[in-house]
Amino acid sequence: MADGIDALLELWKDHREADRQTENQRATLTNIIIIVVAAGLGFIAQTGLQTSMLVVTLPMLGFGLYGALACLKFHERSAFHVGQAKGLRRKIASQFPDLSIEAGLTETSRAQRARFPQLRRMRSYLVWVALHCAIAVAGAALSGWIIFS
Repeated sequence: MADGIDALLELWKDHREADRQTENQRATLTNIIIIVVAAGLGFIAQTGLQTSMLVVTLPMLGFGLYGALACLKFHERSAFHVGQAKGLRRKIASQFPDLSIEAGLTETSRAQRARFPQLRRMRSYLVWVALHCAIAVAGAALSGWIIFS
């Protein structure tokens, strides 16, 4: 029995660690994109919006779109690992009903919903996708300004 629980716990830990790794990858990618875009915007601020700056603004559009797509993919991977971990947690909880694992999580969830009713509905991955879309829109707007001015 202990070997089975140990195996379940190890699988659960593996999925939670994979989920953390996915979030770290998303954070790293977002940070890189923000740094590159900030440097590009600084360069534009120094030189002005000229035709030669399309070499900066068009990649901004691409970085924003790539970042948004990557965030969606990271969310998909995260959802997979969280789902797997949740299933393993339920299996562990069913083997140890006296620990009241699910009841404790339900109560914590209920308190969280009461404390943050609006924010609870907002999905964090959509915040990251929106940030990257804003970068893409800024790149497109600056490119359009350069081309059509």
